[in-house]
Amino acid sequence: MNVIGKVFLFAVFIMSLMLMTFAGAIFVSHVNWRDEVKRLPEECVGPQEPGYEYQLQLAKKEKERLTAEITELKKNVSASEKARDQVLAKLQTAVVSKDRQLRELQREKSEREEKLRTQTAELEAVTADLRTAREKVETLVKQVAEQQQKVDSQVDRSAELSAQLAESKSFLAIAEERKAQLERQLNNARLLLNQSGLDIDSLPKDRVPTIDGQVVAVAAGSIEVSLGSDDGLQKGHLLEVYRGGEYVGRAVVTGVRPDRAIARIIEEYARGIVQRGDRVTTRLKA
Repeated sequence: MNVIGKVFLFAVFIMSLMLMTFAGAIFVSHVNWRDEVKRLPEECVGPQEPGYEYQLQLAKKEKERLTAEITELKKNVSASEKARDQVLAKLQTAVVSKDRQLRELQREKSEREEKLRTQTAELEAVTADLRTAREKVETLVKQVAEQQQKVDSQVDRSAELSAQLAESKSFLAIAEERKAQLERQLNNARLLLNQSGLDIDSLPKDRVPTIDGQVVAVAAGSIEVSLGSDDGLQKGHLLEVYRGGEYVGRAVVTGVRPDRAIARIIEEYARGIVQRGDRVTTRLKA
């Protein structure tokens, strides 16, 4: 036997060993699929599972259960759809009703807003009128206060004039009594002059008697003094005005009554403001 024959013989031997190994492995791993398919759960040993026929029966039962559940779910879905349709119909009706109510509310809102705008305009007009009336009232109040002040001053002036009138009446009574005395004295003087062969009309008339008096009123550049024609004062006579020994000014007589006289102040002789109570005289004091 040559070398090639030995090589082939050795190769055949190796191949035989390999085939025997494969055959042993196949025998070890061989499964009886008929038994596997029909094996029941109580026949399972260790980790083995029931046969495929048993699992198929379980799957069919599970399928029937699931089919029944699906049918029940379909019924529930159908009922739910009907309920949903009813709810949707109710919602649609409610939406329509709410929409109608909303439009009504919007209309009422528009009317109320328009009414509010009208009332606001009226309120603004009334406020403006009230403001104008308040301003007029304030003006009237000021005018009333001013008039009240004037009335008060007039009342005070009236009271003063009443007092002056009463005083004047008393002075008038005194003057009338004095006039009667002077008339009696004048008559006696005339009688004495006639007995002495003299006439009173022949005496000088431009002589001013030396007399003193008092300023009883001052108004608009004129004064009223407590001297009159009974005292020998006549229009055109000059009166010198003094206050506490100080020279104040000069006035010229413009009107004469028996117990009073009106004189106009001569501005170029003024040395002060003539006031009530100042003294007047027909002569200059040294």
